[in-house]
Amino acid sequence: MPGPHLKRRIERESGSVVGHTRQSTTFFASSSAVEEFKKVLISKYGTLTRAWRVGMDVDENGMLDMREFINALHDLGYIGNIRTLWYLLDEDHSGFISLRELDPSSAMALEKFRAISTAKYKSIPEMWKTCMDRDRSNSVPLSEFVEGCITLGYEDELEVVNLFNIMLVKPGSRFITLDDIMFLQNWEIQKRKQAEKSRFIRSWVNKDPYLRGAPVLPERLQTASSQGYAASDEPDYSGQVGIDWEEEKDKFRKFLIKRYGSLCQAFEAMDANGSGSLSLVEFQAIVASVLRYCRNAEAARLFREFNGGEDDDDSATISWQELGISRVEWTTYRMQQSLKRQMRAREQFLNVTMPVGTSPRAKKAERKYMERHRDKKKVEARWAFNSPLPEGWGAPPSFVPSEPPHRRRLPDVSNSARF
Repeated sequence: MPGPHLKRRIERESGSVVGHTRQSTTFFASSSAVEEFKKVLISKYGTLTRAWRVGMDVDENGMLDMREFINALHDLGYIGNIRTLWYLLDEDHSGFISLRELDPSSAMALEKFRAISTAKYKSIPEMWKTCMDRDRSNSVPLSEFVEGCITLGYEDELEVVNLFNIMLVKPGSRFITLDDIMFLQNWEIQKRKQAEKSRFIRSWVNKDPYLRGAPVLPERLQTASSQGYAASDEPDYSGQVGIDWEEEKDKFRKFLIKRYGSLCQAFEAMDANGSGSLSLVEFQAIVASVLRYCRNAEAARLFREFNGGEDDDDSATISWQELGISRVEWTTYRMQQSLKRQMRAREQFLNVTMPVGTSPRAKKAERKYMERHRDKKKVEARWAFNSPLPEGWGAPPSFVPSEPPHRRRLPDVSNSARF
């Protein structure tokens, strides 16, 4: 837990103390430690994005914990107070630092490209093969990159040119390769893992909500301009992840088959009112509440994907065909169910009308009785005179146990009758 000395040092290094001049430890003197650190990175790598990708985020997962941050600054040769710099950069006390804390505009541009690419295609390599590198040269110049981004849905050419310059890692290079943007796929994988864990409450246990004064209210967080990336008309793509809904639908079908035995049985169990179709309310009730497969919002999205992606149609329903059942499978299943119902009805009729001892119910009871006696004869060593033998006794007529005394469990005679 940070102490009072660290809190005072953070205030001084942030440059927010009136009348206090910060003492710099490098040639890039600035009013705050964060601005000075950014100047050091630009002087060494050229841009903040290249510094993040080449010198700091070595594993390319898009986040740095404190251990990775310390190692990166040691390799960089930074001589300032690393712990203070960490708390200055990690303003939300999340326990991690991303490119967004260093270069918000570049981070937003990369996040937008990642979100759009993975939403339209399954992955970054799939997008590269289908949309960008159509001539299979494994290198895309600016002209091809602009064409590919227009296919993705970009409209501002200046935005695309800026994005192209951000992705260039090698100084002087005029081409982008798949290796240059594969870090975005690692970002996508990491964000998908975070999305899976979002339903569990996990937080950094050592963070102090009063480290930098009173906690900031959520409405102030949405409009705060001190972070450099809050108030903007541009949507926030950092929390969006691409989902392959065809794969999700296949997973749901496999879950239903494992739970019910077949898709036909699953659909009949889900269709409680027997209408032959499932409404959104019915689907959410069975998937989210009964089966506990996912949450209501995810169930609604899964319902719309089965229904063809219609978002505004409240009267939409899912039929057995949209769930993935073929006409032959459904017809065969319905005929089998109809035959079973007819056989049960006939059996009930015969149980009432036939003489005593000749009905299907009596025949079934007699058959089970004979099976029990056949099973009893298989273990005749444990039975004598149609009664089970006490534990430890042998077979008649001697009733001598087959196991030696040291391995035999003797019967309890403490409560037996005394003669």
